[in-house]
Amino acid sequence: MFCGNCGAAEQSEGAYCRRCGKWPGGNPPHERMKVSLIFSAINALLAAASAIVLYATYLGTNAGTPAVYIAASCSCVIAAHQTTSFFFQLSLVRRLKRGRDAAENAALDNVIDERQAPFALKSADTSEFVRPPSVVEGTTELLEPAPRTNKRDR
Repeated sequence: MFCGNCGAAEQSEGAYCRRCGKWPGGNPPHERMKVSLIFSAINALLAAASAIVLYATYLGTNAGTPAVYIAASCSCVIAAHQTTSFFFQLSLVRRLKRGRDAAENAALDNVIDERQAPFALKSADTSEFVRPPSVVEGTTELLEPAPRTNKRDR
């Protein structure tokens, strides 16, 4: 699959682009998570409201049967679960946004002049590495000097 944003080849449909960091498929996960986040908030509010209404209507009256109190208790449990789910999803959305922002910044840092080579890597900074000595460096100093003979001396 090709990325719709930068045109990079061999992209996975279920992952962000390795070159530009954009989502190549349909709706990106952070948008789907926002929809789920909204539904969790609405469900939590509706469950809490229904529990309040049931307790306010039937609490302390003879008309309240055990089934009404059980339904109100279940609504409280649902409201607590949806509230927890809302805050969990909210933290995931924030973490995903931080990761996406960091990936976009890293992609911008790695951009080279597109006219030179769009797929080229930057040259490596090897200044922190120690240059290893050559295998033959200094080996001639270890040899014993050979006596020189002149052909004239013979």
